[in-house]
Amino acid sequence: MTGEESQAMAQLLLRPTERCQFSAQVLCTGDNGKLENRILAIIVNTQAGVEEACVFIIKRTGLMASVLQEVLPVYFDFRISVAQTKPVDKDDKQSIQDSKNDFTLKLFCDQTEATVHTDDLETLQGLLKELRRSHLIAQDDNFYAGGSSHRWIQYYTTDPEAHSPAASGSIQTMEEFISSTTNPLSMYFLQPEESQAIVPSSGPRLQLGSVKESWVEKEMRARESEFTEDGFMHAFVGTWNVNGRNATQKLDPWLKVEGETQPDIYVLCFQELDLSAEAYIVFDGAKEEEWTRAIAESLGSGYQKVTSKQLVGLLIIMFAAVDQAKYIKEVTAHSVGVGIMNILANKGGVSIRIRYKDSYLCFVGSHLAADTSQVDRRNQDYQEISRRLTFPSSSTYDITKSPAGNAALAASNKMVSIFDCDHTIWAGDLNYRVGLPEDVVKHHLKTNNYEELMKHDQLGTQRTMYKAFSEFEEHPINFHPTYKFDVGTSTWDSSEKRRVPAYTDRVLWRSKNATKDSVEPFFYKSHMELTLSDHKPVSAFFKLKVKTLLQDKQAEVHQAIVKELDRYENECMPDATISTSSVVFDQVRYLEPKKSTITIKNTKQFPARYRFKPKLQDERFCKPWMWANPPVGMIMPGESININLTVMVDNDSAPLLNTGREVIDDILILHLEHGKDYFITVAGSYVRTCFGNSLEWLSRLDRPIRLWNPTEDEEQDADEDDTATLYDPYNVLGKKSSRSSMKDTDSHSTTTAGEVRGQLKNAKSLDSFSEKNAIGRKSSKSSLVGDLKSLQLADERRAVPPVPHVVKRQKPVRQLSLPKDLWRIVDFIYKHGFSVDNLFLLSGDQPTMTYIRECLDTGEEFDLTRLLGKSSHDDDKKTSDAPEPSPGADTSNSPPSSALLSPRGSTTSDLKPQIARPVSIMNGIPPKAATFGLGENRGIHSMAEVLLRFLESLREPVVPTEMYYRALEVANHQQAAYGLLDLMPPVHVNVFVYITSFLRELVLIGGGSSGAGGAGAGSAAGSKDGAQAPHSGASGTGTHNTGGATAAATTAAGSSSPALGHGNHRVMQSSSGSIYNGNDAASISGRGKDDENHRVAKLAAVFSSVMLRPPSGAERFSEVEALKRKTFLMQFLQEPAEEENLLSPGGPLGGGQSSSSGGGVSSSTTAGGVHGGGAGGGGDMHHPGAYPGA
Repeated sequence: MTGEESQAMAQLLLRPTERCQFSAQVLCTGDNGKLENRILAIIVNTQAGVEEACVFIIKRTGLMASVLQEVLPVYFDFRISVAQTKPVDKDDKQSIQDSKNDFTLKLFCDQTEATVHTDDLETLQGLLKELRRSHLIAQDDNFYAGGSSHRWIQYYTTDPEAHSPAASGSIQTMEEFISSTTNPLSMYFLQPEESQAIVPSSGPRLQLGSVKESWVEKEMRARESEFTEDGFMHAFVGTWNVNGRNATQKLDPWLKVEGETQPDIYVLCFQELDLSAEAYIVFDGAKEEEWTRAIAESLGSGYQKVTSKQLVGLLIIMFAAVDQAKYIKEVTAHSVGVGIMNILANKGGVSIRIRYKDSYLCFVGSHLAADTSQVDRRNQDYQEISRRLTFPSSSTYDITKSPAGNAALAASNKMVSIFDCDHTIWAGDLNYRVGLPEDVVKHHLKTNNYEELMKHDQLGTQRTMYKAFSEFEEHPINFHPTYKFDVGTSTWDSSEKRRVPAYTDRVLWRSKNATKDSVEPFFYKSHMELTLSDHKPVSAFFKLKVKTLLQDKQAEVHQAIVKELDRYENECMPDATISTSSVVFDQVRYLEPKKSTITIKNTKQFPARYRFKPKLQDERFCKPWMWANPPVGMIMPGESININLTVMVDNDSAPLLNTGREVIDDILILHLEHGKDYFITVAGSYVRTCFGNSLEWLSRLDRPIRLWNPTEDEEQDADEDDTATLYDPYNVLGKKSSRSSMKDTDSHSTTTAGEVRGQLKNAKSLDSFSEKNAIGRKSSKSSLVGDLKSLQLADERRAVPPVPHVVKRQKPVRQLSLPKDLWRIVDFIYKHGFSVDNLFLLSGDQPTMTYIRECLDTGEEFDLTRLLGKSSHDDDKKTSDAPEPSPGADTSNSPPSSALLSPRGSTTSDLKPQIARPVSIMNGIPPKAATFGLGENRGIHSMAEVLLRFLESLREPVVPTEMYYRALEVANHQQAAYGLLDLMPPVHVNVFVYITSFLRELVLIGGGSSGAGGAGAGSAAGSKDGAQAPHSGASGTGTHNTGGATAAATTAAGSSSPALGHGNHRVMQSSSGSIYNGNDAASISGRGKDDENHRVAKLAAVFSSVMLRPPSGAERFSEVEALKRKTFLMQFLQEPAEEENLLSPGGPLGGGQSSSSGGGVSSSTTAGGVHGGGAGGGGDMHHPGAYPGA
């Protein structure tokens, strides 16, 4: 099997989203302990923008049918072992040579091992090259078992008991079945249907009609004796190259046959009848008439001319005995020139075809290319004459067809060749020579050693080599060569050229039924008496078997054969039973595969091929959330096969299911090729989740997704105004929708964001953004950020929402600034995770992550005992016991109970986090095989991975895909990167700033300090008690507190604010695992800018892979592209919050102060922090039940 064939076999098993990158035939140990052929294929999926490879080992079960036996994903720990299979004897050179061509490969990955063998060095090299390339990708992108890559392999289940033999015994292999079956239609029914692809080596497709016709013809000819009567006729066939001479001699020595048996027909072929130049231009029948008279004179009155055909110097003429002429019907003649340019008639062939009684006879006369060396040219002339000499069939019957079939054949005017006859006899000057010197030839002729001469005969050699006349027979030659003589004598050529004597003039025959009595040659000889030419005439006398058809008997035999054929066809028609026609999947959950098995049993005695076929105009046979494995297959007689149906909702299929636009419901069409269809219904209940949705849609949910009922909402919306309907979340990107969650609290700007976008678009270069007034702003960073904020808000005031595509969905009570599920995740990490080593750098625990997802979907409170190993009461007590500073209090001498971060610019020792492997560029989470375990922080790490998976699952990433390449362009232009935010949809802006603010705090400090009144999001206006602010939850209308509160974060202080994660002022730990206390100046003094940049780079690498994704179908990004992606995000993490108000947790989207409507964008200090209320915060942000306002 070639690589192309094996690749076609592998592709049959794959979903449309996967492709076969490489395939080859290898050997594996089968169930019987013997080596069996297998297909090893490298399958890749690029849905995530990177090639995720997997090794499939496939067993072929029939023509275009196979089953998957082994699946090995190519993870970072994938290993290959190559060894020589055969033992080597150093003293035996043959042993050494044999070992070089026999290799054993062992593949290891994720505790799975597979062993294959190959003796093809080229296959081995190609396989290793492709595996190394795939492994490098797996290492670069850190693919590991349990990560977010390779989820698609869940659809490909390997079942060691997929094929079950019948109880009666073992099942035949396909090869054994083919060799044992006598069904003439088996090869047609074993091939795939016409609509299916065929491997290249399978040859041309068989058509049922032609297969039936061929078999009926074969059977009719085999039983021909039952409906025909045999007889015989005698034919005299002669050939003579007359060298342009006239018929000046009597032809009796040539044409007279001695004895009682006389010819029924004469067929005489002439060459070089006319050598004049005019003969090529103007037809002159004088020569033909002259030779016809001479023939008639020799034959006498007992024969009459039937027909003739002349082509320049070629002539074929037929005479028949008068009493036999009545049996000759359907006489046709044809000629073809194969001379110069394959057209002129200096060389060519002439032919006569007749029906004698109920047999067809064809006679061909030809003159082929001359000269001893022109063997190939003569072969070509033969092929051309055979191909081009055809006759219109005026036959009204064919012994293999019914009367109706014969009538149709007569009406079709089908052209038949010279071989579509019972007997074909070919005569002429074929010009094949004897490959010996003249003296040697003449020496053998003196002793009549014809056998030795025929060993060197060119015609005999070409027949043996199947280059010409390979299907013809010739009577043994026992006469002298007929060429070349001096004209008028029987003397060999005495001219200057002295040509070697040769058997140029020959007579051969071919019969359709090559039985011994079909053709009997009476004689084959030359006639030396005739001397008028340089050639001698040759003659052959044949007894030919002919038949007379008994039509009534023929119809009976034909009908019996057709009935037998119908029985064979019924045997081939497949039939099967299936275990169930209805499959129900209960509680289908996001990324949790559900499997069910359907068993098909072949109930006939013929192999059955099945496949799932699409419905109507669908391209796929099933919905994207489901797959059947194997989707095609061959079931031997009495065998059963298990088809595994796998349902798994991934990021592609989740949006429609979560929003109620689609349900787990489908109908599969199981098609038995050349047979009937079976319909299988698939249904299930889907458990909705907040994962795999769009940010727009999630931000419109004011309740957990499990409590949202689209059916009830449609009923509620039916009687309400259209404005109450929910905008279609899938049509908002790229449009300026109403930003109801962001109200203007700062109206000093008169420039719109639309003008900014216009200037961004018209800018000549990215560097121009940093120039003064390049985009309508001052060049200073503070002015840039302030203007960007005001421009954005001013544009919102002027924006008129377009008429959206309306979808009848839930009308939310309030518009949320960002998804509440995202806030719950971040809030948990903010409170409990800042002190944990390697946050976001270790993978979580799968059961714990499943529990977290369940809590998010149902709205259930997180069980701190399960996630942290402590009760919520202990956590609350710790919070209540924490000291709260009074407004304006000096916090420089605060107790060291809280680990504080020193101001930026101070130096500390190395704080680079310890990780086992480089951080993944695409997946974000390093392997579970890290050298350290999760330990008591299992819940924290699981929550961190849930955050990454949440962002990764978004239908549209935080930075929309349409802005992906723009983001790469501004990766090193910070001001232009800020401007890009204004082009993003509002919810995406909220989430982007929320996440980057959170990461900034993670890098700098686990919380912040501020004066009174700035401790919580939405603190009451004019509040005098800072301790009460975090719990007030009031949406005030006041401005910044002036009672001693400072507008900037006092990061140099050591005071802890209860509003900021219960005093969790911690930093990412160093490789030694120590925690740096903010009050220990000696320990902090060594920390430098490089350490902070290192942490920023690590987090940016992780989060850029989930917040920025290339468009679907984009090529695999390079390292440069990955670096740009990371650099883009680093720009928002490196600047201090107090310098860039846009990015500060208390900035435009930090929500330290809310508007009177409860949904305004607040401008506050870092005291609000990332949990200062979000975009338009109006609640207690560090209380799990509170949310950043609507």
